[in-house]
Amino acid sequence: MSPQVSPERARLGARLRELRASAFRSGSAMARHLGWQQTRVSKLEHGYQLPTPADLDAWVAAVEAGPHVRAELGDLLTNARIQYSSWAEVYRCGGIADRQAEAGAALLRGYQPSLIPGLVQTVAYARELLTIPGGPVLTGATPERIEVLIAERIKRQELLYGPNRRVQIVLGEAALTVHFGAVDTLLGQLDRLVTLAGLSSLDLRVLPRAVASPVMPLSGFWLDEGAVYIETFTGEQRLTSPDDIAVYAKAFELLRVASLAGQDAVALIQRVAAELRA
Repeated sequence: MSPQVSPERARLGARLRELRASAFRSGSAMARHLGWQQTRVSKLEHGYQLPTPADLDAWVAAVEAGPHVRAELGDLLTNARIQYSSWAEVYRCGGIADRQAEAGAALLRGYQPSLIPGLVQTVAYARELLTIPGGPVLTGATPERIEVLIAERIKRQELLYGPNRRVQIVLGEAALTVHFGAVDTLLGQLDRLVTLAGLSSLDLRVLPRAVASPVMPLSGFWLDEGAVYIETFTGEQRLTSPDDIAVYAKAFELLRVASLAGQDAVALIQRVAAELRA
């Protein structure tokens, strides 16, 4: 079965194919000209693989196109690197964590500056978060659909107990204090974090307010070996460029190193909980 290709990838591939056909009778002929494997040309033309900027330079030179064509291909590549899915599409395929599991990702890394991520949420916290006026209801989610989302979110937490899998999560201290309903719900969530911190598969860290943030806290994200996932109000961006992945990996490592880990993180969570109870 052929992999699914986004419309943006398909447009880039079609344009590459059009340019190649103007100068070479077949993809094999172009591959020989460039010294590439024939399958590489085929994958690029069908959108199964994204070209690098150097690939585009070689392609444009091979078909003797001008700089305006190179600029056009650059724009198409930029659009193809950013894949966007609505929440309906995201949850139809199981969500971020499920896709990472299906891809066999051994290491999952997540950063959230101001909320607890779904992979470690309690049912009560998830329900209050997903039913606020500025949540899924903005895009038309019904109460019944939200209950389904909660059930799916809790089921995905089985990833924390899977063999040969590591999960690293960095929370901003603000995530420990922002609540969406009852303070008791947040307290229950903090207790859950303390319990999960003992899992061998989970590296849970907290960046204290007193520590200068080493990165701009623009938004939360999830990261695996093959993609970066960024949530928005209406859906999810998926970045697959190796350059993008490398940048987010460096940012995550800066956050991880600057944050409290182990018993120090647990102590901070418990201190915030005690202040909320006071």
